[in-house]
Amino acid sequence: MKIIEEKCRRTTRHIADKILGLRRASKMTQEEFAEKVGVDRRTIARAEDGKHRPSPETIEMIAFSFNIPISYFYDSSNFKTDVSKTSLIFQINSHLNVLSKSNLQKVKDFIEIILN
Repeated sequence: MKIIEEKCRRTTRHIADKILGLRRASKMTQEEFAEKVGVDRRTIARAEDGKHRPSPETIEMIAFSFNIPISYFYDSSNFKTDVSKTSLIFQINSHLNVLSKSNLQKVKDFIEIILN
């Protein structure tokens, strides 16, 4: 039973680290982050402290608000968030979300040129 409890604690801490990393990469205060997600600031504070696992609904709301997959919070890899890269990705994503289909295609074509 202790092994399972320890695994659960590690998962809760992992989710907390992911939420904290996401908020910091977004350069938001807990209040700003909570407002964007649609929850109380205390919910974010408790989620980040790692002592209480956020509800599945809260995790979904965070994922949907930042246009990331829910699996991001459960990914068990030892991936460390590169704050500057993540911040840049969020900035790009916010610009892409307002582009027309034809302009998105132009961006896609441009990326393919860069990668080749």
